[in-house]
Amino acid sequence: MYLERRRRRWYALHDIPADVQEVIGRGKRFCQSLETEDRGTAERRAAILAAKWKSEIQKARSGSVDHIERDAQFWRKVLQETPEPERDVVLEFIADEAEGIVHRAARKVGINSPDDPRAMELPEAEQAQRFVNIATGKLIRLDDHLEEYLATLSNEAKTVDMKRSTIKKFCEEFPYLQDVTRKEVQRWVNRQAQDGKAVATIRRGLSELRGYWSYLISVEVASENNIPFEKLSIPKPSKKENGNGGWKEFTPAEVVKLLQAAVKKEDDALADLIRLGMWTGARIEELCALKVEKVGDGFIQIEDAKTRAGWRQVPIHSKLQPTLDRLLQKSTDGYVLSGLSHNKYEDRSNAIGKRFGRLKSKLGFGKGYVFHSIRKTVATLLDHAGVSEHVAADIIGHDKPTMTYGLYSGGSSLEIKRNALEKIDYPNTA
Repeated sequence: MYLERRRRRWYALHDIPADVQEVIGRGKRFCQSLETEDRGTAERRAAILAAKWKSEIQKARSGSVDHIERDAQFWRKVLQETPEPERDVVLEFIADEAEGIVHRAARKVGINSPDDPRAMELPEAEQAQRFVNIATGKLIRLDDHLEEYLATLSNEAKTVDMKRSTIKKFCEEFPYLQDVTRKEVQRWVNRQAQDGKAVATIRRGLSELRGYWSYLISVEVASENNIPFEKLSIPKPSKKENGNGGWKEFTPAEVVKLLQAAVKKEDDALADLIRLGMWTGARIEELCALKVEKVGDGFIQIEDAKTRAGWRQVPIHSKLQPTLDRLLQKSTDGYVLSGLSHNKYEDRSNAIGKRFGRLKSKLGFGKGYVFHSIRKTVATLLDHAGVSEHVAADIIGHDKPTMTYGLYSGGSSLEIKRNALEKIDYPNTA
């Protein structure tokens, strides 16, 4: 882009690349009077023309006018960056571009007059109006305020990333706030169910989207009269989803099979993780995060668990004691399971959890089986041994079976839990 003065008035010129000269049909350069003798005014108007001409070159190279939303975003940016005195010029360009969308489509079907009312009945007429609405800011991108919303949350990083992922995927189908209506959200829910998504996953997604929408209302981006995530018809969970929390449990023999496979594979850390899980019923991250200093005389202290009930003392089973003694002796980093790497969320269970996943899959266990399945095995063994639900809950770290007991009971003593845990056993374990 360059300026040229002709008879006291300034003109803007911009070379047209050779590869698109024939498509654009304007010769070797754009040239237009800026209708001013003032250099500063000419420079501002020339910048607007430069944006317009670059857009034409880009469309000519793509050979398509289908990128309406991308072009609209381009002009939205130009409009935002243009000083107030010149904004009317940009708005004229936007209007001209919208008319061009309709006229090009009309000519393809034999409508040559721009005033022919049939042109406004074409689908492209609606696209042109959407182009104008986006370019002038009447349509708001749904994800425009996503990061500022996420910054207000007090959740751990992993949870925030999950929320970000859910909302971004939703934004791929609903790019603009005005696209989000209860009718269309209901159809989205229906599609999720038809694609085989678990009802719990759909409900979690709606909860995360509802939180973001509430924020948009609070900052007056969305109307408080529009609540598209309420009063929806949610499919009922299948019998499979209703069954025992979703994860299947290993039989005691299968747990031993997993342990033996890890030993045979010479994956010592994974074998020790399985040993810790089968004799405590603890969650994988609870075990991977367990520090040496939290191992007491005959018990381990589990903290920072997922629930309040998860903060507990778990007795050390007599068959686990030799393993724990060895792990404590060889620890080099202060953790019982020494040498595990952290992921970006500071979790130590990520990599070894994936190794467990590959191990169980190789042994023929499907998606319903995870490390958490060992926790279910321990719960079942306690139940079969006649251990009361309350004591089992204190060992496993579950909420108490009844609200009254959970509120007023101080919990089982370490000795009671020890006697209960010693009742569980696995085949072929010394």
